[in-house]
Order: sequence, then C-alpha cells, then structure tokens
Amino acid sequence: MKIAEGITVIIDYTLSLKNGDVIETTKDDEPVTYVQGTGEIIDGLEQAVAGLEKGTKKDIILPVDQAFGAHDPEALLEIPKTDLPPDSLVPETILHASGPKGQTINGKVLEVKENTVLIDFNHPLAGQEIYCAVHIIDVQ
Repeated sequence: MKIAEGITVIIDYTLSLKNGDVIETTKDDEPVTYVQGTGEIIDGLEQAVAGLEKGTKKDIILPVDQAFGAHDPEALLEIPKTDLPPDSLVPETILHASGPKGQTINGKVLEVKENTVLIDFNHPLAGQEIYCAVHIIDVQ
C-alpha cells in the first residue's frame, strides 16, 4: 500500500540542520504515527513521503518554504512592558501567546528596552533548510 491522503503512517525519522546538528529524532523513542494529509507533520515531509511504501528509507532535503518557513520580519513585535509579566523581561526568555486560531505561539525575548520588549515570534528554525532521514515503518 502506498502513502496517500487519509492513510495512517508510522515513521522513524531524524531531522537535522545543514551542519549536521540533530534537531529531533525518534531514534531512541517510539516511531511517530500520523494520518497523511492532516497536517500533523511538517508539510514538506508529508509531501515527500506521499506515494512511498512500507519499508522505504529516504533522505530528504526540505527547502525553507516546505520546512518552517522564511524568517518573517513582521513576526518581530515590540510589546509594551506593562503588557507582560515582570519575570518575562529577560532576554532569551520564551513566552507563550495565543494565536488567531487559538493555537499556542512561542516568542523569544530578544531585547528589553526602556518601555517595550522586542519579541521574535518566528519559529526557531525559520529560514533554514531541514535535512530529514525517514524510514516508513508501516502504512495502514
């Protein structure tokens, strides 16, 4: 059976950066189970495994637009200090906010200014190609 929309897929994978640094892996954990076409995994990876069968191993390079997207300057926001808890006014602090669809969005404090805080709401891996080694364990 080939991977197609609506099919349950079980995979092992390792995501890494161009320099070889491993971002995430299932190597020492359980494989990931997802339903193809539901957006449960990175778009580019979902597209790359479409049509593959059980047992297939594949190395994939996910370009920026198919991984975590380009770095968006509009995702850098200056927020008044008074709108934030005092303990979050430290550079490198990760803040959690609600997105327009109710999803959790993480932001990283970049700079604390006199009256505002500069926060980066880009994904930490935005702007980077992602290398993925994937093994299709099962297709159901």
